[in-house]
Amino acid sequence: LVIMPHNLLMVDYGLGHPGSIHDTWVFQGTHITSRPGDLIPEDHWTWADSAYPTEEWCAVHFKKPKGRQLSHNQNLYNKYLSKVILTSYWYAC
Repeated sequence: LVIMPHNLLMVDYGLGHPGSIHDTWVFQGTHITSRPGDLIPEDHWTWADSAYPTEEWCAVHFKKPKGRQLSHNQNLYNKYLSKVILTSYWYAC
């Protein structure tokens, strides 16, 4: 399910995949990944958790580089992004 955080509008979804399929693979099968311009207006984006790929139109959490730590600013960004995603999820339900 892809929800625009600024208005909580559902813009895309994926159906038919078993629960054993990773979210990234399911996401790759949605319309939004192949034609984001059809669903997301210019200069807009959506947020997603770190299971999803970073795209120009899809902001995700910073992932810790192997053997290194995230910077303070990256951790702070992740903290606030988590709050936005969680709030959007609860409003959508």
